[in-house]
Amino acid sequence: MSSDKKDFYGKEVPDAIRKACETLKLAQEKLDIEVLETGSTGIFGLIRKKAHIRVTPKPVVEEDIDVVPEVKKKQPPAAQKKAKPAKPAKPQKDQAPQEKKVEQKRVVEVEKDVSAESMEFIKTEISGIVDLMGCPSTVEIEASGISVTCTLRGEFEEYLTGPEGKTLDSMQYLLRKIVARKVTEQLRLTLNVGDYREKRLEELKIKAVELAVLVKEDGKTQVLPALNPSERRTIHMILQEDKEIRSRSVGDGLFKKILIYKPGKGGRPGGRKRSSARGRGRSNKPAAKPKNDS
Repeated sequence: MSSDKKDFYGKEVPDAIRKACETLKLAQEKLDIEVLETGSTGIFGLIRKKAHIRVTPKPVVEEDIDVVPEVKKKQPPAAQKKAKPAKPAKPQKDQAPQEKKVEQKRVVEVEKDVSAESMEFIKTEISGIVDLMGCPSTVEIEASGISVTCTLRGEFEEYLTGPEGKTLDSMQYLLRKIVARKVTEQLRLTLNVGDYREKRLEELKIKAVELAVLVKEDGKTQVLPALNPSERRTIHMILQEDKEIRSRSVGDGLFKKILIYKPGKGGRPGGRKRSSARGRGRSNKPAAKPKNDS
């Protein structure tokens, strides 16, 4: 039953999540949450669509963790008795240096710089894309190890960035696909327009911290708008430092939203009010019986 998916609705995503936690009697961090509808508001504040989420309880993996220490505790006495006559330790010592050598070779391979041919190909491709868009720009390209950063500068920076960086992210996605097919080297490619990505990250950091403060004050889940993988990774790293809150990415596709919430029983305050209301309803029922008897 833990693998069954259940749908929940609410005015907003946090309301739907609260209902899911109360119904399933599980903390939010123990649920896989898929946001299907964030809810939309019509004219004069009337809600046309409710928030819609799909919830799946996470599988319990505690048994695998408990098995490891038990095996380690039982092995030492038996291992000490059998180790003296058998002596199988020598081949293991010989294998260790070999594994280290393999790891060193891999590190050397990763640290190789990108070839000049690949750099020139990337610069030519992005210049061609920008020209086809009617926005010729200056292309600056830098490489550090396997990381390559392309920066576009010129009078069309605002147009190439697009609302919330959507145009820029689309261009980056397209360029990565082209490079993956044409270049044999493994690269980490990033496309930027002016200093847009640096400024946006700073704004997102400030916004995430502000929302985290609100979550700690009233316990209500807060939502950051859809972000790309790099932006989500940065926000999660920042919020990990605060032990009073948690963060989780929700949604499908390349762009996902980030939920900021309190760990454990975050949605229980609302549940307590409902339970007290139910108690009042029950107390009214016996009071109605004497009236019927009379």
